[in-house]
Parts: sequence; structure tokens; C-alpha cells
Amino acid sequence: MDDYTGIGGSFLQSELPRKSGVEAIGDVPWGTHFCLLYKTAEELLEVLVPYFVQGLAENEFCMWVTSELVDVEQAKAALSAVVPDLNARIASGQLEIRHYTDWYIQDGQFDGERVLRGWVEKVEFAEQLGFEGLRLTGDTFWLEKAVWRGFAQYEEMIHHIIGVKRILALCAYPFPKCDIRETFDVIANHDFALHKEDSRWLSFKSASRQRLGQALRESEGRQQAILEAVQDAIIAFDKSGSIYSINAAGARMFGYDVRELLGADVRLILPEKLATEFGVSYSRQRHNVRGSRETKGRRRNGEFFPVDLTLTATRHNNAPMFVGSVHDLSEKHEAEARLKRIQIDRLAAMGGIAAGLAHELNQPLAAMKTYLKIAERMVAAPPDKRPVSIEDALARAGEQVERAGRIISSLRGLASHGEPNKLIQSLHELIQKACDCYAASLGDRHISLVLNLGAEKDTVLVDGVQIQQVLINLIKNAKEAMAESKTRSLVISTSMAEGEKIQVDIADSGPGILDEIKSQLFEPSHSTKAGGMGVGLPMSRVIIEAHDGRIWAQPDLEQGAIFSFTLPLLEPVNLEGAA
Repeated sequence: MDDYTGIGGSFLQSELPRKSGVEAIGDVPWGTHFCLLYKTAEELLEVLVPYFVQGLAENEFCMWVTSELVDVEQAKAALSAVVPDLNARIASGQLEIRHYTDWYIQDGQFDGERVLRGWVEKVEFAEQLGFEGLRLTGDTFWLEKAVWRGFAQYEEMIHHIIGVKRILALCAYPFPKCDIRETFDVIANHDFALHKEDSRWLSFKSASRQRLGQALRESEGRQQAILEAVQDAIIAFDKSGSIYSINAAGARMFGYDVRELLGADVRLILPEKLATEFGVSYSRQRHNVRGSRETKGRRRNGEFFPVDLTLTATRHNNAPMFVGSVHDLSEKHEAEARLKRIQIDRLAAMGGIAAGLAHELNQPLAAMKTYLKIAERMVAAPPDKRPVSIEDALARAGEQVERAGRIISSLRGLASHGEPNKLIQSLHELIQKACDCYAASLGDRHISLVLNLGAEKDTVLVDGVQIQQVLINLIKNAKEAMAESKTRSLVISTSMAEGEKIQVDIADSGPGILDEIKSQLFEPSHSTKAGGMGVGLPMSRVIIEAHDGRIWAQPDLEQGAIFSFTLPLLEPVNLEGAA
């Protein structure tokens, strides 16, 4: 007896073979598609009865499609002789015995694609009911010469589907009705043939079939390796939408196992309208049709997701076929959405920062005005009466002009989506400078300022002007939050954070943060102050995130609120070691 363990799809080869019930065949794996060349009704029953008896015993769903030679009642009678509970098996749904006119023929016509879909639905039905798989046979005694070629093409199509399904298929052909060419067609479309000679059943395959099978396995192995390396879904389906093949990456994309999609309707995972449109366009043209568009795919859980679908219409074995390449656009759309949110936040924050900018520029402009007034007075005073030189006063005014220019340039670059002008900086020094700018204002409000700069490392790569704006915004917010507080204390501290980062905490003794606004603090156009525009916190979030950091707020355990942000640390460069 031949060894048939290599027959069937790769995912089936690792499973234990099934008992065929036919001594001349022995055990065969799922996916086996073989034929019986019989001469008489007795020979037909001699093989099919033990074949189905074994299937019923193995908890398989069994389906027998009969013809005039052995009709439905004769088949039942033959089985009931060895299966006492046959009627119970039929009633439970484990066994169907149907006439060929009820299965192969519809409206007087044989439609191979319709029959193929029917077999796929049967195996899915069997698995849903808890059966191991589908064991079937179809007797072709009814087959006329006029439809032989179409039936042969159907056998070739079904061979590819059966090979990757939990199906055992035995196709019965009346040997006396087949001529030499038809006999070769039968053998070519099956894994092997069973034939009786001198009272002995023999199984055989043609040498060309074996060589072809080996070549196909090698070719399919190479093709499978290529397809598995592709992350996109590659799907082939016929004009009715029945899927011929799909790669593993494609099955994962839609949330299925490959086996579940073979033979399924492509509209299960791709929109019906699109597939129909391509079917219509193909019917109007004889050459290949190709098109690409963005559309929606559907995962197993019903979720729709964006995909880029490229479909090509072609022909295989003189039948229309479509090959689709599906690229998942979910990550691209999510990235675009994140970028859009950042841009919206940035623009919204910059729309409001105009009000805050007046405050930030007020100090250098006021200082510049003061120095120019001093210079003006000294021009009118005698040289010996001047407390400082005119040049010194003008130089101080110039410094304030430059300071205002740096603030405007930095914020303008941020608004136009430019990258921060990052330099290696000491974060502790930036904190100290921001506090120096606000020291007089804090003193006027009787706010005590405490610096606990305890982080072991503070070297960062940042735009110093932008980070100072964040610090000033947070200090200003803390000052305003404590306007009605009896105890006014501002503590700015630093510490080491996880992931080689430094954390800055700015804690005030104000009224704290209301729960209903906590999640909206950093949203554009939100303000915690009556009549405020919320210009500081959204802009601060944009700046910190542009520096690969994170900013958040939380209530203080004792009193007030704590605003915190992190920044990545930069290891200082050892120039001596590098030399």
C-alpha cells in the first residue's frame, strides 16, 4: 500500500491519520481526495459501506450523494444492515444521504463553484456541531459527456480546498462509462485511485502525478516561505468570492486561522461592494484588471479597520480569479491622528499664548524702558553727576532687547512646528534662573520659596528658553493659586526618575485641584482661573512632549497641588577620554 502521509495541507500533516475503513487503503490524513473506479453497484457498496461505517464510528459528519445506480433508499438499506442505529444517526444530523439532483444539479445545470461552496459550508457545519470533520462521497454515474469538462475543472478546484480542510473525499466513477482520456482526467485530479482486479482491490497513482506532487510541494514550500515573509495579506478568490488561498500574515491580520478562511466568502473580511465592483469590471473586459484604493477591512470580532487594497483580476484554468494585496493602515492612521492632535494642541495653545506672551515679555520690556530712561536722564546731567555711564545703561537695555527676542524666537519656532533649539544645559541652573526672574514677584505676595534640587544628575539636552517658559508658567500658576491662602509656600524640587530621567516637582499650598477639571488641565482653551484663557499648561505640555518628556498634575497629600514633569538625562561627554 502506498504511503499517503504527505497528502494534504501542511497544517494537517502533523495530525494523526484517519481510519478509512477500506482495507486496501488503510489510514489517510485529513485533506485526502481520492477516487473509486467501480464496475458494478456491488463494487460501489463494497467500498462505501465500510468507508461510512468507519466515519460514523470516528465521530465524523458523513454525507453520501447517490445516483440512479444506487439511490437513497438502497444506500440506507445497505448501511442499516451494519449500523443498527442508522435512523438515530440521521436524526442527530451526523449522516446525510442525498440524491445527486438535490446536490449537484440546480435548475437543470451543474455549477461547480456552487457545489464547492456547499462542501465548505458542510465542513464548517460539521465542526460547529462538534464532529471531527467531513467524510463525503459523490457518485458520478449521472455524469454526461456534455458536462464532463466542467466537472473535471470542478474536481481540480475542489482538490485544492479539500487539501487544507478536515475533509476525506471519495469520488466514485463508473469505470465502464469512462474512456481512456476521461480515466486519465480522473486519476490526475485525485491523490490516488482505487480499482478492483481479479477480486483484489488495488490503489495506485500515476508516476507523473507523483512527480508533479513532489514538484508542487517544493514550489509551494518556496512560495509559502516568500508569502510568510510578507506582512501584508495576500488573498486569492474566485468571481463568487470564495477564497482559494490566504497567507498566514493575512489570516492574523483579520483575526482568523488560515484554515477558517479557505473556502469562505471574501466579503467576510472585505467590503461586499468593492468585490462586486471588481467582478462587474472584469466581466466587461477580457484583459487583466488592476485597481487600488483605501477601504475598510473587518476583523473576526467585527471591528472595522483601514486598509489599502490592491486587486488584480486574472484567469486560472480558464476561470476568473482575483488576487488581492491588503495593507493594514491602522498604525499609519493612528500616527496621523496623533500628529494632528499635537498640531491642534500646538495651534490652540499658541492661539492663547498671545495673552501670556505679554506677561512674559513685560519684564524685559519694563527693564529696557527703565535703562533707557536712566540713559535719557544721564544725557541731561553733567558728567560728574552721573551715577553710571551712559554706555553701561544702554548695554543693559540691549541685553533686555536680546532677552525679549529669544523668547519670541523660541515660541515662534514652536508655533511653526520647528524642532526646539536644543543645547546641553544644567536643569538646576535653568530652575535657578527662572526663580531669579520671579523672586521679586513672589516676595511681593509674601510667598516663601524653597529649592530642593536633590537630583544627582541634571544634564539635559533642551531649548533653555522654552524650558524656562514652562518653569515660569508653573511658578506663575502656583503664585496665583495661593492668592487667597493664609499659608503661602512654594517648593521646587528635583529627583531621579525611572528610565534615566530627571523629575521636577513644583508644589504649592493653594486650594488644590478639583476632580472635575483634573483631566482637562493640559487641554487647549481650558483655564483653572475665572476669566482665564488657559494659556500656560497646554503650551507647557507641548514644550515638554517636544523634549520627549511628560507633564502631569496631582493633589498634594497635605495641601495644595503638585505639578511635575520629566526630561531625559544626557550623559556628559568626557572630552579627555574621547581624546
